[in-house]
Amino acid sequence: MRRTKLVALLVLIFFALTFVAGCGGQKAPEKQADNKEAPSIKKLSLATGGTAGTYYPIGAAITAIITKYVPGIEATAESTGASVANLKMIADMKVDFILGAANTCLGGFEGEEPFEKPVDNIRGITALYPETFQFVVLKNSGMTSVSDLKGKKVAVGAPGSGTERTANLLLEAHGITYEDIKPQYLNFGEAVTALKDRLIDCAIVGSGIPTSAVVDASASLDINLLAVDSIAMKNVLDKYSYLTEVTIPEGTYKGVNKDIVTAASPALLVTHKDINAEEVYEITKALFEHLDEIAGAHAQGKNVSLESALKGMSIPLHPGAEKYYKEKGLIK
Repeated sequence: MRRTKLVALLVLIFFALTFVAGCGGQKAPEKQADNKEAPSIKKLSLATGGTAGTYYPIGAAITAIITKYVPGIEATAESTGASVANLKMIADMKVDFILGAANTCLGGFEGEEPFEKPVDNIRGITALYPETFQFVVLKNSGMTSVSDLKGKKVAVGAPGSGTERTANLLLEAHGITYEDIKPQYLNFGEAVTALKDRLIDCAIVGSGIPTSAVVDASASLDINLLAVDSIAMKNVLDKYSYLTEVTIPEGTYKGVNKDIVTAASPALLVTHKDINAEEVYEITKALFEHLDEIAGAHAQGKNVSLESALKGMSIPLHPGAEKYYKEKGLIK
């Protein structure tokens, strides 16, 4: 009897030890799992422009490249009021990157109107493509040159926008001030609607070509584009290095059957000075290694190139972008 009890006790001890060991063996993997941290994803935002312009599709392509090819970063594009609104947002650190017209970025950096103080935290990454200034009129208007706009109702762009700032410069180059016209402060979509309704005589659109708003206008209206006077433009082009003379090729828009000489200023990809330099380096590298994906997003994407990356750059470069350009021999 005593032997039977001893055997039973030993059996119980054996099973108890087995159970404890088993429980211990099951807890080890749980401890390892608790200690294993998932890789962190940094979320960054890019302020672009309205969906009727070029900023939004180009910006969406840029953020897709960043998210796809730069480890640990997820970037999203936001539709905004474009250059001026974007600069105010990055001044307040509400976004990480912006697209903006070169002249407006310079104006922001130097604290010119409509900026209350310098947006001096901005740094350039790359010049993207030329924003071409298109003076859209009805074909039966009888106008052929920017000089013909005196006394006309002209949509000069949204107040303080990159388009409005440069439109003012181009008009002044032709001896035209706002006192000589009836300026209408309308964005691209509003300007085209006003042209359709015969409420204005000209819509000035500063954007990559073809611009969807102008394509829309040419689909329902017989339009023409006004040319700039190359002689009148010389002083302006000499003074502002970010402005160049360009040609809108014949057939870019329905019904415009000749080349049109006009002016252009590049769109810039901009960040702020506190973004990590190595991250900006990797982003710059990814963009130029995947230009085909930008080219596939919009016709203007084909104009983004390493060769033109610094042409028209109107603000200081970010150190991360500068490092990449030094590697590529663009900067010594």
